Amino acid sequence: MNIQSLSVCVPAKKCINDCRFCCSKMHTADYTDCFSDVSRYSYYSEDMRKRLEYATSNGCNTCMLTGNNEPQQNKEFLRVFSEINKTLRKPFYNIEMQTSGAYIDEEMLDFFRNSVGLTTIAISVACLDNDSLNRDMIRTKDDDLCLEKLCREVKKRNINLRICLNMNDRILADTPLTPESITGICGRLGADQITFRALWAPDSESDQGKWIKENVTEKTTDFITSLKNDIKKNGKYLDTLEYGADRYDYKGFSTVIDDDSMAQAENKTAIKYLILRPDGHLYSKWDSKASLIF
Repeated sequence: MNIQSLSVCVPAKKCINDCRFCCSKMHTADYTDCFSDVSRYSYYSEDMRKRLEYATSNGCNTCMLTGNNEPQQNKEFLRVFSEINKTLRKPFYNIEMQTSGAYIDEEMLDFFRNSVGLTTIAISVACLDNDSLNRDMIRTKDDDLCLEKLCREVKKRNINLRICLNMNDRILADTPLTPESITGICGRLGADQITFRALWAPDSESDQGKWIKENVTEKTTDFITSLKNDIKKNGKYLDTLEYGADRYDYKGFSTVIDDDSMAQAENKTAIKYLILRPDGHLYSKWDSKASLIF
């Protein structure tokens, strides 16, 4: 089995954000939450250990802490995950976190690095050059969320910094949309890696689906197409990720265009994500309970 990464869904009662483009709200299958009750952690910890062991024994080297909410909301779960990971025959050493950065302060970053073993923070961004608009699109209550400050503190701790751009018509509010303008800002933020993520919008009448349809127009899709061509022409090919996306050295950044963020492509020989849900079971698709593995 060829697996790109294991996504561990960190449970929480409700997300501290309410992103206008949130894909989790567009597939609302109900998964039992076995991990929110701290008193039950010992009961279910063996379930988690077996699933983590399954992923690593099948050659999966990368673990992404993520979920239907912000993973920093549940520090106790992160502690348990870290303790279990250390007991594996082949522990995960490449541990990443997908987050908007909301309410992450210096103390929490130290906890991520020293207690969880975090090696990469992937900051999910809706607007790169305007913090106010970025906060508005992710609808966070963290009025102090500032990309520049957050990125600076991440780099102080020698944690890899990936900027994940949720591509929409306002990804740059105050700057012309060009590869140079995006990479220039990412460079000033200290990014090591950039992911250009095409937003997923199924045939849905959800608020999130409607927002994507209204805010991802030809302006964005044409830019992604021209960017792909420029990366292939002027970038240096590095390697191909397990699921098939090519990674390039583009203007000094490790760069990937993710145009299948929900792993909907057919006839793939690799699994993009194994997903450990809060029910303690592994799945291979975000939007299908039928993708249960065990």
